[in-house]
Amino acid sequence: MFKKLFNKFFNSAVDNSSKKDISYIFSLGLPTQMKPVLAFLINGEIDDQAKAVAVLAETRRNEIAKGGDKKVPIWYSPKPSSAGSDTSAGARPQPGEVLEFTMERVAATGKNQKWATALYLIAREFKSSIGIELGTCAGISSLYISSAPSMDKFITVEGSEALANIAKESLKSHKNVKVVNALFDDALHQELPSLNKKIDLAYIDGHHEKIATIHYLNKLIPFLSPGAVVLFDDISWSYDMRDAWDILSKRKEFSHAMDLGAVGLCILKSKDEKLNNAPMYWDLQPYVGKHKLGDPHGWKE
Repeated sequence: MFKKLFNKFFNSAVDNSSKKDISYIFSLGLPTQMKPVLAFLINGEIDDQAKAVAVLAETRRNEIAKGGDKKVPIWYSPKPSSAGSDTSAGARPQPGEVLEFTMERVAATGKNQKWATALYLIAREFKSSIGIELGTCAGISSLYISSAPSMDKFITVEGSEALANIAKESLKSHKNVKVVNALFDDALHQELPSLNKKIDLAYIDGHHEKIATIHYLNKLIPFLSPGAVVLFDDISWSYDMRDAWDILSKRKEFSHAMDLGAVGLCILKSKDEKLNNAPMYWDLQPYVGKHKLGDPHGWKE
């Protein structure tokens, strides 16, 4: 049954009569590594390698969902302004409140199959080898990203002990992955200095608050390689996160900033690119679909 539903998802996405020609945006200078990503998001085109990764990850998601109403404690993303105003690398944003999620909800939290597949394609096409993720949850997105053939080491950080344990089970066959159960700043302080190579893919998730998001980027930048991909998850989570994206997408450390609605993707400049130039900005929502601005229930009074 699951396999039928899985095939239906991919097959329904591919309709040759309605395929859009995306060559024009690449003629304008969009990095060519994005071709398979956009071909998938826009036209549903996907290869067997990416399908196989999705089968593995979605099978695990299905297993977690079978936990049903069993509850586990999680850190919920803090409200806007909870991190104060200090975005420096030395700041210390505090986590949100502890809530209880059912296993079924845990399985549904995070990137769905479509967007997780896009994450895999990004990691694969940019040939990322050293990656870090802030906000593991159940480890589904980690399964996708760490499956990129070039990924030698992937560190994923989760504050909730219960979720970290679920993620460790999800990722037990992926020997290139290290699950760290710690608050983000503690984990970064512990893990970053020990890396023998710079990070070429960073996925900032889990703490959906403007000041905190900018802070984590500032903490990571000294450890990023030239040309590194930086992914900002849930940039349409709230008005606060859209404000964060507006700031981040103008950072002169980046050569490109791409708005995919669900995710913001930035590319760090190479050594020979001028640091005083603003990044090329690509609003890709008209191509991949407009992403509705969120109103998270946990932030309502």
